[in-house]
Amino acid sequence: MSAGTGTSAHSIRSLAEWTLASELAYCSPLVLRQARLLLLDTLGCAIIGARAPTAQSVQKLVAALGGNPECTLIGARGRTSVVNAALANGVAVRNLDLNDVMFIEKEGRLSVGGHCSDTIPSALAVAERAGSTWEDVLQSVVVGYQLFGRLRDVMPFSSVWDGASSCGLVAAAMAGRLMRLTLEAQAHALSLAAIRCATPKVVRWGSLSSAKNIASSLIACAGVEGALLASYGLTGPPEVLDHPGGMGAVFDKALGLEQLWAPPPAVPQIMAANVKTYACIGTAQTLAAAALDMYGRLDAPLDEIAAIDVVMADLPMIRNQQAEANRQMPQTREDADHSFSYIPVAALRDGELAERQFENERWLDPEVRKLIAKVQLKTSAALRDKAPDSMPSRLVLRLQSGAEIATECLYPPGHSFPDKGLDEAVVTAKFRAVTAHALTADTSARIVDWTMTAKGNDPLSNLFTLLM
Repeated sequence: MSAGTGTSAHSIRSLAEWTLASELAYCSPLVLRQARLLLLDTLGCAIIGARAPTAQSVQKLVAALGGNPECTLIGARGRTSVVNAALANGVAVRNLDLNDVMFIEKEGRLSVGGHCSDTIPSALAVAERAGSTWEDVLQSVVVGYQLFGRLRDVMPFSSVWDGASSCGLVAAAMAGRLMRLTLEAQAHALSLAAIRCATPKVVRWGSLSSAKNIASSLIACAGVEGALLASYGLTGPPEVLDHPGGMGAVFDKALGLEQLWAPPPAVPQIMAANVKTYACIGTAQTLAAAALDMYGRLDAPLDEIAAIDVVMADLPMIRNQQAEANRQMPQTREDADHSFSYIPVAALRDGELAERQFENERWLDPEVRKLIAKVQLKTSAALRDKAPDSMPSRLVLRLQSGAEIATECLYPPGHSFPDKGLDEAVVTAKFRAVTAHALTADTSARIVDWTMTAKGNDPLSNLFTLLM
């Protein structure tokens, strides 16, 4: 059953009731299959991401802090406390920008909705500590995605607060559900998470720092801590979403807080979660696909290219990203995997866009920068309208001879269509590819098989045994 409507009572209690409810919509085979695929993709991102410098720095901190060895460090072959695992595994998932991406409607235009899988590591840590079953985990993930999307809907597009701010409430909701908190305790868990979730948008704009890769995990950790504190009887302000001194600047009541605890829709939010096939920002997935298609068609040498037109959907999000000066001629890894100029150049040179394209500061190579300088960024309303639920791209190469070669991609391989979800072959192939240097082929196959076929009452410990 679903919670009631209205905001006359404390909104946080209505939200808590909704997060603990059982719904048939969370249990359909298609929805649960989607949750399995997103969990598998998240595990793959954690395994490979655990080797990146930022993740390793966090692992060193976790080792220095110590803690009860109750939860697995994915990709790092160790154990630590539940909060430390939420932090370290969350950073591992996020820091290579390989995990999922959602698109949402904002003020009539499609925009990036964020990465709900940022909260999956915290849920897995709590589930491991609580001895949860696989069914518990799958349903908590579905609830988490639904709440994440709804929280993003009540954050104004022009807000100074980053979308990752929703991760605290989502992580607390998932944790409380997995811990089987009472309604009263769940309300306090959400309240305690809410008072620590607000994060400014600057973490994702301008000169990108380590904060971009750790912000979501820090916020999710606050959500886990909120649930743990509530389980020991600590309380949070019940008016946190309603009071003038509450979170109204982040989650705007005028946008309809009651939608947060509305009954689940016919198509749950999780069905709109896309998997990144390529190692770059979500809005450039179609651009990477178009460049890779162009690589297979281009007969002329790269030095015959006179200009590279990158045409993308005419959307406020795209225009803002194209205008970021540091992305146009990247100086850092973070700039490069967000650069609409570097991404097509890397794909055209190598015929792939994976981690290798971001090694050894290749964006600083003089020959690469010569090609980057030929890129012209443009937008097109006509292209946008061809795929209004995607971020389509067109690539046009103009050669010295005067010839032009064009290709476009409307939907990348990792796009999720609401009526059928993700392509299982695409997701499993990505998992095998990204973990190839970290896992044996047999271990990789066993993780894929367990994730996709485990029964609802199977203990989660079976999965973590494979991850150690």
